[in-house]
Amino acid sequence: MAAKMYCLLSKKGGVGKTTFALNCAHALAFSGFRTLLVDLDAQSNLTKHLLTKTLGDDFRKTKFNDMAKVLLRRCEAAESVLETGYPRLSLLAGSPELDDLPLLDPKLTREPARLQSILAPLVSEYDYILVDCAPALNWLTRMALMATSEVIIPTQPEAYALQGLEDLVPWLDRMTATAQLFKVVINMYRGNTQLHKLLSERIESNYPGRVARQKVRLTIDFAEAARLGLSVFEHAPASSSALDMYALCFELFGLSAESVQGRMRERSPSPQTVAASTPEEI
Repeated sequence: MAAKMYCLLSKKGGVGKTTFALNCAHALAFSGFRTLLVDLDAQSNLTKHLLTKTLGDDFRKTKFNDMAKVLLRRCEAAESVLETGYPRLSLLAGSPELDDLPLLDPKLTREPARLQSILAPLVSEYDYILVDCAPALNWLTRMALMATSEVIIPTQPEAYALQGLEDLVPWLDRMTATAQLFKVVINMYRGNTQLHKLLSERIESNYPGRVARQKVRLTIDFAEAARLGLSVFEHAPASSSALDMYALCFELFGLSAESVQGRMRERSPSPQTVAASTPEEI
């Protein structure tokens, strides 16, 4: 079965998009789904977070293929997938060189389908592929939209973020040949403030049926988890942050307790396999 592919996009930075992408991927992987994160942001925060766990703080000194090399066709995507140290969660690493690619290969800006063809061999290997983009609308964004089928827009209920949303959604709607808007997610929400309540209501009224019901509340747990190099599910599994993220992933990806249990059973060894194993193998 082919992977479901989503582009995570915003026009404004600081709305928690990368933290959202990371924890979405963890929720899917923890639920038994093979998940691939594609880091298309030159800041490479996803990559820094995940590779520090497996390779340490000096991971940049380790040679590995990243998305800049993959897009330049210096290596294949399949041989560039990195293990993150978490079962079922893999990464195609970002690179600061992503911003310089049009200088190295000017044809890139005229080949919006290149990423789509690059990822095509991986589609059957995963259940979900999440592409994290930089907070910009450029040639790399268009590549991501061509490669995926649906767009998730995390936004914050603040004035500038709302302006970015009002620019981004009509732009996406005009791009009929690419991925379409799936859901707007209200992120970093503070329900105890009148401003956030009012702006959230405005977002929901402006985009009826296109806003996720579950909001993600702003708590210190996300920042503390990031500082420790963990997902919020590891750092504070019983927190409102973890519960919000899990509830949101169930809503966005159509998950249910039954589907997760079924997937876990698929991934577990059969009773015959366990019975045939030696104690050392188990």
